[in-house]
Amino acid sequence: MTTKQVFACVVFFAFLPGVFAQSSWSYLPQAPGGQFGNEGRIDDVFFINYNEGWCATSSGNIYHTTDAGATWTKQLAAGNAFYFRAIEFRNSQLGFAGTLNSRFYRTTDGGVTWTNIANQITPLPKAICGISIPHDSVVYAVGQWDEPAFYIKSTNGGQTFTSHSMATQAKGLVDVLFINRDTGWVSGKGIGGATILHTTDGGQTWTELFNSGNNGEYVWKLQRVTPEVWVGSIQTMTSPNGRMVKSTDGGITWSSLPAPITDMQGIGFATAQKGWIGDYSAGFFETNDGGNTWTQVFFGSTYNRFHFIDSTHAFASGNSIYKFSPDSASSTINLPGGSDQHLDKFDFTISPNPTTGQIRVAFELPQMDNIRISVLSPQGIELKNVYKQRLPEGKYDIQMDTGDLPSGNYLLWIQRNAGLYTKPLLISK
Repeated sequence: MTTKQVFACVVFFAFLPGVFAQSSWSYLPQAPGGQFGNEGRIDDVFFINYNEGWCATSSGNIYHTTDAGATWTKQLAAGNAFYFRAIEFRNSQLGFAGTLNSRFYRTTDGGVTWTNIANQITPLPKAICGISIPHDSVVYAVGQWDEPAFYIKSTNGGQTFTSHSMATQAKGLVDVLFINRDTGWVSGKGIGGATILHTTDGGQTWTELFNSGNNGEYVWKLQRVTPEVWVGSIQTMTSPNGRMVKSTDGGITWSSLPAPITDMQGIGFATAQKGWIGDYSAGFFETNDGGNTWTQVFFGSTYNRFHFIDSTHAFASGNSIYKFSPDSASSTINLPGGSDQHLDKFDFTISPNPTTGQIRVAFELPQMDNIRISVLSPQGIELKNVYKQRLPEGKYDIQMDTGDLPSGNYLLWIQRNAGLYTKPLLISK
Protein backbone atom coordinates (compact mmCIF):
# COMPACT_ATOMS: atom_id res chain seq x y z
CA MET A 1 0.00 0.00 0.00
CA THR A 2 1.50 3.33 -1.02
CA THR A 3 0.79 6.68 0.65
CA LYS A 4 1.62 10.19 -0.35
CA GLN A 5 5.38 10.18 -0.73
CA VAL A 6 5.73 13.81 0.19
CA PHE A 7 4.51 12.91 3.65
CA ALA A 8 6.59 9.80 4.12
CA CYS A 9 10.16 8.84 4.74
CA VAL A 10 8.92 5.73 6.47
CA VAL A 11 11.14 2.93 5.24
CA PHE A 12 14.40 4.78 5.48
CA PHE A 13 14.15 6.72 8.74
CA ALA A 14 16.80 4.57 10.46
CA PHE A 15 19.65 5.87 8.26
CA LEU A 16 22.57 7.18 10.30
CA PRO A 17 23.17 10.95 10.45
CA GLY A 18 26.48 10.53 8.64
CA VAL A 19 24.64 9.68 5.47
CA PHE A 20 23.63 13.31 5.09
CA ALA A 21 27.20 14.37 4.37
CA GLN A 22 26.60 12.69 1.03
CA SER A 23 23.35 14.52 0.17
CA SER A 24 22.58 18.20 -0.29
CA TRP A 25 20.20 20.54 -2.07
CA SER A 26 20.81 21.88 -5.57
CA TYR A 27 19.00 24.09 -8.04
CA LEU A 28 17.84 22.37 -11.25
CA PRO A 29 18.56 24.87 -14.06
CA GLN A 30 16.42 23.04 -16.66
CA ALA A 31 13.36 22.83 -14.42
CA PRO A 32 10.27 25.01 -14.90
CA GLY A 33 11.08 28.41 -13.50
CA GLY A 34 14.64 27.99 -14.78
CA GLN A 35 14.92 27.77 -18.56
CA PHE A 36 11.14 28.04 -18.89
CA GLY A 37 11.18 31.52 -17.39
CA ASN A 38 7.88 33.07 -16.38
CA GLU A 39 6.13 30.13 -14.75
CA GLY A 40 5.21 32.09 -11.65
CA ARG A 41 5.24 29.81 -8.63
CA ILE A 42 5.53 26.02 -8.76
CA ASP A 43 3.15 25.01 -6.00
CA ASP A 44 3.47 21.23 -6.12
CA VAL A 45 5.82 18.47 -7.20
CA PHE A 46 5.27 14.71 -7.06
CA PHE A 47 7.57 11.77 -7.96
CA ILE A 48 6.59 8.10 -8.15
CA ASN A 49 10.29 7.16 -7.97
CA TYR A 50 13.57 9.04 -8.06
CA ASN A 51 13.51 9.44 -11.84
CA GLU A 52 9.89 10.07 -12.82
CA GLY A 53 7.86 12.98 -11.57
CA TRP A 54 5.55 15.88 -12.34
CA CYS A 55 5.16 19.49 -11.27
CA ALA A 56 2.30 21.97 -11.60
CA THR A 57 2.69 25.73 -11.91
CA SER A 58 0.72 28.85 -11.11
CA SER A 59 0.82 29.72 -14.81
CA GLY A 60 -1.44 26.80 -15.68
CA ASN A 61 1.13 24.25 -16.85
CA ILE A 62 2.01 20.65 -15.93
CA TYR A 63 5.52 19.32 -16.63
CA HIS A 64 6.93 15.78 -16.61
CA THR A 65 10.46 14.43 -16.07
CA THR A 66 11.90 10.92 -16.45
CA ASP A 67 15.53 11.73 -15.57
CA ALA A 68 15.32 12.96 -11.95
CA GLY A 69 14.63 16.54 -12.99
CA ALA A 70 17.48 17.00 -15.44
CA THR A 71 15.01 17.75 -18.26
CA TRP A 72 11.27 18.49 -18.31
CA THR A 73 8.51 18.20 -20.93
CA LYS A 74 5.30 20.23 -20.88
CA GLN A 75 2.27 17.89 -20.81
CA LEU A 76 -0.58 20.34 -20.27
CA ALA A 77 -1.05 24.04 -20.92
CA ALA A 78 -4.37 24.92 -19.29
CA GLY A 79 -3.78 28.65 -19.68
CA ASN A 80 -2.51 31.47 -17.52
CA ALA A 81 -5.95 31.90 -15.91
CA PHE A 82 -5.70 28.49 -14.22
CA TYR A 83 -3.47 28.35 -11.15
CA PHE A 84 -2.39 24.79 -10.29
CA ARG A 85 -2.07 24.21 -6.53
CA ALA A 86 -1.82 20.39 -6.21
CA ILE A 87 -0.71 17.34 -8.19
CA GLU A 88 -0.47 13.69 -7.15
CA PHE A 89 -0.14 10.28 -8.79
CA ARG A 90 -1.13 6.84 -7.54
CA ASN A 91 1.19 5.11 -10.02
CA SER A 92 2.85 5.85 -13.34
CA GLN A 93 -0.53 6.15 -15.08
CA LEU A 94 -3.20 7.48 -12.69
CA GLY A 95 -2.87 11.05 -11.49
CA PHE A 96 -4.86 14.14 -10.49
CA ALA A 97 -4.17 17.88 -10.53
CA GLY A 98 -6.17 20.60 -8.80
CA THR A 99 -6.47 24.29 -9.62
CA LEU A 100 -7.68 27.35 -7.74
CA ASN A 101 -10.10 28.07 -10.59
CA SER A 102 -12.86 25.41 -10.51
CA ARG A 103 -10.98 22.84 -12.58
CA PHE A 104 -9.87 19.36 -11.48
CA TYR A 105 -7.89 17.19 -13.88
CA ARG A 106 -7.44 13.42 -14.17
CA THR A 107 -5.00 11.39 -16.28
CA THR A 108 -4.94 7.62 -16.86
CA ASP A 109 -1.94 7.58 -19.21
CA GLY A 110 0.82 9.19 -17.16
CA GLY A 111 -0.09 12.72 -18.15
CA VAL A 112 -0.05 12.29 -21.91
CA THR A 113 -3.66 13.45 -21.81
CA TRP A 114 -5.51 15.28 -19.03
CA THR A 115 -9.30 15.57 -18.67
CA ASN A 116 -11.09 18.23 -16.64
CA ILE A 117 -13.52 16.23 -14.47
CA ALA A 118 -14.88 19.13 -12.41
CA ASN A 119 -18.34 18.62 -13.93
CA GLN A 120 -18.50 15.25 -12.14
CA ILE A 121 -18.45 16.97 -8.73
CA THR A 122 -21.62 18.45 -7.19
CA PRO A 123 -21.49 20.96 -5.69
CA LEU A 124 -18.51 22.07 -7.75
CA PRO A 125 -15.67 23.27 -5.48
CA LYS A 126 -14.00 26.57 -6.25
CA ALA A 127 -10.51 25.23 -5.64
CA ILE A 128 -8.51 22.04 -4.98
CA CYS A 129 -5.51 22.66 -2.69
CA GLY A 130 -4.46 19.14 -1.60
CA ILE A 131 -4.81 15.57 -2.91
CA SER A 132 -4.24 12.17 -1.28
CA ILE A 133 -4.62 8.76 -2.99
CA PRO A 134 -4.35 6.04 -0.32
CA HIS A 135 -5.77 3.21 -2.45
CA ASP A 136 -6.15 2.28 -6.13
CA SER A 137 -9.84 3.14 -5.95
CA VAL A 138 -9.93 5.83 -3.22
CA VAL A 139 -9.06 9.48 -3.84
CA TYR A 140 -9.45 12.45 -1.49
CA ALA A 141 -8.96 16.15 -2.20
CA VAL A 142 -9.55 19.29 -0.11
CA GLY A 143 -9.98 23.02 -0.53
CA GLN A 144 -10.04 25.79 -0.62
CA TRP A 145 -7.44 27.80 1.28
CA ASP A 146 -10.11 30.45 1.76
CA GLU A 147 -13.78 29.80 2.49
CA PRO A 148 -15.59 27.50 1.97
CA ALA A 149 -13.92 24.40 3.38
CA PHE A 150 -14.80 21.03 1.82
CA TYR A 151 -13.43 17.65 0.87
CA ILE A 152 -14.24 15.49 -2.13
CA LYS A 153 -13.96 11.71 -2.28
CA SER A 154 -13.96 9.01 -4.94
CA THR A 155 -14.27 5.27 -4.35
CA ASN A 156 -13.89 4.25 -8.01
CA GLY A 157 -10.47 5.61 -8.92
CA GLY A 158 -11.66 9.11 -9.69
CA GLN A 159 -14.39 8.26 -12.19
CA THR A 160 -16.93 10.01 -9.94
CA PHE A 161 -16.67 12.10 -6.78
CA THR A 162 -18.89 13.18 -3.92
CA SER A 163 -18.49 16.62 -2.34
CA HIS A 164 -18.78 17.26 1.40
CA SER A 165 -18.92 20.58 3.27
CA MET A 166 -16.53 21.08 6.20
CA ALA A 167 -17.92 24.52 7.09
CA THR A 168 -18.77 23.55 10.67
CA GLN A 169 -15.19 22.37 11.31
CA ALA A 170 -13.02 24.80 9.31
CA LYS A 171 -12.99 28.01 7.31
CA GLY A 172 -10.51 26.75 4.71
CA LEU A 173 -8.49 23.59 4.02
CA VAL A 174 -5.08 23.33 2.37
CA ASP A 175 -3.64 19.83 2.82
CA VAL A 176 -4.82 16.23 3.20
CA LEU A 177 -3.08 12.97 4.12
CA PHE A 178 -4.75 9.56 4.29
CA ILE A 179 -2.73 6.50 5.31
CA ASN A 180 -5.44 4.03 4.28
CA ARG A 181 -8.96 4.10 2.83
CA ASP A 182 -10.56 5.46 6.01
CA THR A 183 -7.89 7.04 8.23
CA GLY A 184 -6.76 10.54 7.37
CA TRP A 185 -5.92 14.09 8.38
CA VAL A 186 -6.74 17.50 6.87
CA SER A 187 -5.25 20.87 7.77
CA GLY A 188 -5.96 24.53 7.19
CA LYS A 189 -7.69 27.49 8.83
CA GLY A 190 -10.08 26.38 11.55
CA ILE A 191 -12.67 28.08 13.69
CA GLY A 192 -10.48 30.38 15.77
CA GLY A 193 -7.05 29.22 14.61
CA ALA A 194 -4.87 26.98 12.49
CA THR A 195 -6.32 23.47 12.61
CA ILE A 196 -5.65 19.76 12.09
CA LEU A 197 -8.69 17.46 11.80
CA HIS A 198 -8.73 13.64 11.90
CA THR A 199 -11.11 10.94 10.66
CA THR A 200 -11.11 7.15 11.04
CA ASP A 201 -14.31 6.47 9.09
CA GLY A 202 -13.53 7.88 5.66
CA GLY A 203 -14.70 11.40 6.45
CA GLN A 204 -18.10 10.65 7.98
CA THR A 205 -16.96 12.21 11.26
CA TRP A 206 -14.03 14.46 12.14
CA THR A 207 -12.17 15.28 15.37
CA GLU A 208 -10.08 18.41 15.82
CA LEU A 209 -6.64 17.42 17.11
CA PHE A 210 -4.98 20.85 17.05
CA ASN A 211 -6.04 24.49 17.05
CA SER A 212 -3.49 27.31 17.35
CA GLY A 213 -5.99 29.70 18.93
CA ASN A 214 -4.91 32.57 16.66
CA ASN A 215 -7.65 33.51 14.21
CA GLY A 216 -6.57 33.60 10.57
CA GLU A 217 -3.63 31.19 10.83
CA TYR A 218 -3.24 28.02 8.77
CA VAL A 219 -1.61 24.65 9.21
CA TRP A 220 -0.43 24.81 5.61
CA LYS A 221 1.35 21.50 4.98
CA LEU A 222 1.50 18.12 6.75
CA GLN A 223 4.20 15.45 6.54
CA ARG A 224 4.41 11.93 7.93
CA VAL A 225 8.14 11.60 8.61
CA THR A 226 8.01 8.22 10.36
CA PRO A 227 5.01 6.25 11.64
CA GLU A 228 5.43 8.10 14.95
CA VAL A 229 6.83 11.53 13.98
CA TRP A 230 4.65 13.95 12.01
CA VAL A 231 5.26 17.65 11.30
CA GLY A 232 3.31 20.59 9.91
CA SER A 233 3.95 24.20 8.94
CA ILE A 234 2.02 27.11 10.43
CA GLN A 235 1.47 30.10 8.19
CA THR A 236 0.65 33.25 10.13
CA MET A 237 0.52 36.98 9.71
CA THR A 238 -1.51 37.30 12.90
CA SER A 239 1.37 36.47 15.24
CA PRO A 240 4.89 37.92 15.45
CA ASN A 241 6.24 34.47 16.30
CA GLY A 242 6.75 31.72 13.74
CA ARG A 243 5.84 28.16 14.75
CA MET A 244 5.66 24.64 13.39
CA VAL A 245 3.59 21.76 14.74
CA LYS A 246 4.85 18.30 15.62
CA SER A 247 3.48 14.95 16.77
CA THR A 248 5.46 12.05 18.20
CA ASP A 249 2.55 9.63 18.60
CA GLY A 250 1.48 9.02 15.03
CA GLY A 251 -0.38 12.27 14.39
CA ILE A 252 -2.78 12.09 17.34
CA THR A 253 -1.31 14.63 19.79
CA TRP A 254 0.20 17.85 18.42
CA SER A 255 2.22 20.67 19.95
CA SER A 256 3.82 23.78 18.49
CA LEU A 257 7.53 24.62 18.39
CA PRO A 258 9.12 28.03 17.73
CA ALA A 259 10.29 28.59 14.15
CA PRO A 260 12.27 31.46 12.58
CA ILE A 261 9.68 32.45 9.95
CA THR A 262 6.00 33.38 10.13
CA ASP A 263 4.82 33.07 6.50
CA MET A 264 5.84 29.39 6.49
CA GLN A 265 4.35 27.10 3.88
CA GLY A 266 6.87 24.44 2.86
CA ILE A 267 8.11 21.91 5.41
CA GLY A 268 10.05 18.69 4.87
CA PHE A 269 11.93 16.31 7.17
CA ALA A 270 14.25 13.55 5.97
CA THR A 271 14.34 11.91 9.42
CA ALA A 272 12.87 12.74 12.81
CA GLN A 273 15.86 15.03 13.42
CA LYS A 274 16.85 16.59 10.09
CA GLY A 275 14.49 18.84 8.20
CA TRP A 276 13.86 22.12 6.39
CA ILE A 277 11.29 24.89 6.25
CA GLY A 278 10.75 27.66 3.74
CA ASP A 279 8.44 30.56 3.07
CA TYR A 280 7.66 33.09 0.41
CA SER A 281 10.55 35.48 0.92
CA ALA A 282 12.48 35.04 4.18
CA GLY A 283 14.53 32.04 3.08
CA PHE A 284 15.25 28.40 3.71
CA PHE A 285 16.14 27.02 7.17
CA GLU A 286 17.58 23.70 8.34
CA THR A 287 17.31 21.80 11.63
CA ASN A 288 19.36 18.87 12.91
CA ASP A 289 17.55 18.44 16.22
CA GLY A 290 13.94 17.85 15.29
CA GLY A 291 12.96 21.51 15.00
CA ASN A 292 14.35 22.80 18.29
CA THR A 293 16.94 25.04 16.58
CA TRP A 294 17.30 26.32 13.01
CA THR A 295 20.08 27.59 10.75
CA GLN A 296 19.39 29.68 7.65
CA VAL A 297 20.43 28.36 4.23
CA PHE A 298 20.25 30.96 1.46
CA PHE A 299 18.81 29.73 -1.80
CA GLY A 300 15.47 29.83 -3.54
CA SER A 301 12.17 31.29 -2.44
CA THR A 302 8.38 30.76 -2.41
CA TYR A 303 8.68 27.20 -1.07
CA ASN A 304 5.41 25.28 -0.95
CA ARG A 305 6.03 21.51 -1.15
CA PHE A 306 8.81 19.16 -0.03
CA HIS A 307 8.49 15.68 -1.53
CA PHE A 308 10.65 12.91 -0.06
CA ILE A 309 11.30 9.64 -1.84
CA ASP A 310 13.59 8.38 0.93
CA SER A 311 15.90 9.94 3.50
CA THR A 312 18.57 10.86 0.94
CA HIS A 313 16.44 11.78 -2.09
CA ALA A 314 13.83 14.55 -2.25
CA PHE A 315 12.49 17.41 -4.34
CA ALA A 316 11.10 20.80 -3.33
CA SER A 317 8.99 23.27 -5.28
CA GLY A 318 8.99 27.03 -5.09
CA ASN A 319 10.17 29.54 -7.65
CA SER A 320 11.73 26.49 -9.32
CA ILE A 321 12.42 22.82 -8.51
CA TYR A 322 15.22 21.85 -6.12
CA LYS A 323 16.73 18.40 -5.62
CA PHE A 324 18.19 16.75 -2.53
CA SER A 325 20.46 13.82 -3.39
CA PRO A 326 24.01 12.45 -3.03
CA ASP A 327 24.90 13.53 -6.56
CA SER A 328 24.04 17.13 -5.65
CA ALA A 329 26.70 17.30 -2.95
CA SER A 330 29.29 19.13 -5.02
CA SER A 331 26.88 21.39 -6.90
CA THR A 332 24.79 23.21 -4.31
CA ILE A 333 24.41 26.78 -5.61
CA ASN A 334 22.28 29.85 -5.16
CA LEU A 335 19.78 30.84 -7.81
CA PRO A 336 21.36 32.81 -10.65
CA GLY A 337 20.90 36.50 -10.00
CA GLY A 338 20.02 35.99 -6.34
CA SER A 339 17.42 34.07 -4.40
CA ASP A 340 14.62 36.46 -5.36
CA GLN A 341 14.94 35.92 -9.11
CA HIS A 342 11.31 34.87 -9.46
CA LEU A 343 10.04 36.39 -6.22
CA ASP A 344 6.58 37.87 -6.48
CA LYS A 345 6.74 41.68 -6.42
CA PHE A 346 3.16 42.21 -5.28
CA ASP A 347 2.56 45.46 -3.42
CA PHE A 348 -0.45 47.57 -2.55
CA THR A 349 -1.25 51.11 -1.42
CA ILE A 350 -3.86 52.42 1.03
CA SER A 351 -5.35 55.88 0.67
CA PRO A 352 -6.13 57.93 2.56
CA ASN A 353 -4.12 56.66 5.49
CA PRO A 354 -4.97 57.90 8.15
CA THR A 355 -8.66 57.55 7.25
CA THR A 356 -12.00 58.39 8.83
CA GLY A 357 -13.53 55.20 7.42
CA GLN A 358 -13.52 55.00 3.59
CA ILE A 359 -10.28 53.75 2.04
CA ARG A 360 -9.08 52.83 -1.42
CA VAL A 361 -6.73 49.88 -1.88
CA ALA A 362 -4.75 49.80 -5.14
CA PHE A 363 -2.71 46.88 -6.52
CA GLU A 364 -1.86 45.06 -9.72
CA LEU A 365 -2.34 41.34 -10.43
CA PRO A 366 -0.09 39.56 -12.95
CA GLN A 367 -2.69 36.81 -13.38
CA MET A 368 -6.13 35.73 -12.08
CA ASP A 369 -6.08 35.57 -8.30
CA ASN A 370 -8.28 35.05 -5.24
CA ILE A 371 -8.19 38.21 -3.12
CA ARG A 372 -9.35 38.55 0.49
CA ILE A 373 -8.82 41.84 2.36
CA SER A 374 -9.34 42.12 6.12
CA VAL A 375 -8.66 44.55 8.95
CA LEU A 376 -6.65 43.12 11.84
CA SER A 377 -5.96 44.39 15.33
CA PRO A 378 -2.31 45.25 16.13
CA GLN A 379 -2.16 41.82 17.80
CA GLY A 380 -3.17 40.15 14.53
CA ILE A 381 -6.81 39.31 15.35
CA GLU A 382 -9.03 39.47 12.28
CA LEU A 383 -11.72 42.07 13.06
CA LYS A 384 -13.48 42.59 9.75
CA ASN A 385 -13.42 41.12 6.26
CA VAL A 386 -13.93 44.09 3.93
CA TYR A 387 -13.43 42.49 0.50
CA LYS A 388 -13.40 39.03 -1.08
CA GLN A 389 -13.35 38.32 -4.80
CA ARG A 390 -11.71 36.33 -7.58
CA LEU A 391 -10.15 38.84 -9.96
CA PRO A 392 -8.61 38.54 -13.43
CA GLU A 393 -5.22 39.99 -14.37
CA GLY A 394 -5.09 43.76 -14.23
CA LYS A 395 -4.83 46.92 -12.14
CA TYR A 396 -7.33 47.60 -9.34
CA ASP A 397 -8.35 50.53 -7.18
CA ILE A 398 -11.02 49.25 -4.80
CA GLN A 399 -13.05 51.32 -2.36
CA MET A 400 -14.04 49.76 0.96
CA ASP A 401 -15.56 50.88 4.26
CA THR A 402 -13.94 50.54 7.69
CA GLY A 403 -16.18 53.18 9.28
CA ASP A 404 -17.69 50.92 11.94
CA LEU A 405 -14.27 50.45 13.57
CA PRO A 406 -13.19 52.91 16.30
CA SER A 407 -10.19 55.19 16.02
CA GLY A 408 -6.90 53.38 16.46
CA ASN A 409 -4.00 51.55 14.85
CA TYR A 410 -4.77 48.50 12.73
CA LEU A 411 -3.28 46.26 10.06
CA LEU A 412 -4.73 45.86 6.57
CA TRP A 413 -4.23 42.24 5.52
CA ILE A 414 -4.36 40.97 1.93
CA GLN A 415 -4.46 37.21 1.30
CA ARG A 416 -3.64 35.94 -2.21
CA ASN A 417 -3.10 32.52 -3.73
CA ALA A 418 0.63 33.10 -3.41
CA GLY A 419 0.99 34.64 0.03
CA LEU A 420 -0.03 37.08 2.77
CA TYR A 421 0.71 40.81 2.95
CA THR A 422 0.06 43.47 5.64
CA LYS A 423 0.48 47.22 6.02
CA PRO A 424 -0.34 49.59 8.91
CA LEU A 425 -3.72 51.34 8.81
CA LEU A 426 -4.66 54.29 11.05
CA ILE A 427 -8.33 55.13 11.60
CA SER A 428 -8.83 58.64 13.02
CA LYS A 429 -12.30 60.11 13.55
